[in-house]
Amino acid sequence: MLYDAILIDADDTLFDFRGAEKNAIGEIITRLGIEDASAPQVYHRLNKACWEAFERGEVTQAELRVRRFRDFLHYYEIEVDPQEVGEAYTEVLATQGMLLPGALEAVPARLPVAIVTNGITMVQRGRMERSPLKEYVSAFIISGEMGFQKPDPRMLYAALDALGGVDRQRALMVGDSLTSDILAANRAGIDACWFNPEGKVAPDEYQIRYEIDDIRALPQIALG
Repeated sequence: MLYDAILIDADDTLFDFRGAEKNAIGEIITRLGIEDASAPQVYHRLNKACWEAFERGEVTQAELRVRRFRDFLHYYEIEVDPQEVGEAYTEVLATQGMLLPGALEAVPARLPVAIVTNGITMVQRGRMERSPLKEYVSAFIISGEMGFQKPDPRMLYAALDALGGVDRQRALMVGDSLTSDILAANRAGIDACWFNPEGKVAPDEYQIRYEIDDIRALPQIALG
C-alpha cells in the first residue's frame, strides 16, 4: 500500500536511546561517586519501571523525572536532592543526538514524516537539533508538550493534523514498542509497522500490518 505520511517513534526506533542513556547516566554516576559497575543496569531497571507507570497514566512526566532518581539514590543510600540530579541528567541527555544504524536511510524523502515520542521536551528537542535527521522531519509531536502520551491515540491524531490533516487510513505508524507505538496505532485506526530487531513474538491482541527487523526496510513498505 502507498501511504501519504509516516508517523514514527524516536527512541530505539531512530535514535540510539540506549547509547544516549548509557552516556548520560555514566556521567551522573561519576558525579555521584558511585563505584558499583552494575549501577547503569540498576538505573535502567528503575527508569523502565517509571516509564511503564507513566504510560499507564499512574504518574505524570514531572513526577517521573524525580521519582526515577529518588529510587536510584535510595538504592545506593545517597542523600542528595533527586530533583537536582534529575535536572543534571536531563541536561546531559539532551546533548546525545546519535542515531541507530540505518535511521537516515529509513526516512523516506518523498513522504512527510512526523516524529511521535513519549519524551521530555528539553531532551527530545535538544537531541533532534544535534541530529542530521531534523532535515527530514516535518512535524515533531512530544508527550511533554501535549499533556498526554502514547498509547493515547491523540498523539497520532496531533501528528496527522500537524502534517496538514492526513487521513488516518493513509498513514503508517512505525515503532519498536508494542504497548506504546503499536497500541496507539491500533487505538487510532492507523496501520502499524512493528520494528522488531530482537525477533520478539507479539501477543495476538495487537494488530500489526508489517513487521521489520531492519529499519531500512521502511521506505519500501511506505512507498508501496
